[in-house]
Amino acid sequence: MMSCQFCSIARGSIPAQVLYESDLAMSFLDYRPIAKGHALVISKKHFGGLYDIDDETLYEVLRIARIVSVRINEIYRPLGINLVQNNGCYAGQTVFHFHIHIIPRYDGEYNKMLITAAKRRVKIDESDLEPIASEIRSALKSK
Repeated sequence: MMSCQFCSIARGSIPAQVLYESDLAMSFLDYRPIAKGHALVISKKHFGGLYDIDDETLYEVLRIARIVSVRINEIYRPLGINLVQNNGCYAGQTVFHFHIHIIPRYDGEYNKMLITAAKRRVKIDESDLEPIASEIRSALKSK
């Protein structure tokens, strides 16, 4: 895909601060970081998102995400690290090329947001969950 900025980075057409790479995937620093050490891991081949990436590439992206996350944790000692993978614009995906964000957290602000969101969660009765689980299990069996 010629107009994809991540494909251009993978080809070396756009500069990036590459941290780690293999034949299938690579990691580089985000040029608009949320925090110090915010990195991305991308597939070198173009996949729009989680729904179309092949297993081998997916595993390699996750393997590299772990390697880079461990090193970021050792170097900067954040309070935590989020691995974030968005699919679709309503989930926050802005670059439609499969990627995972590695976001070190140095303060409690994100945690406060999660706690606030968690307080709004409502327990669902098992009888309401069963038909949903049944539908998903059925779809899983057909694949």
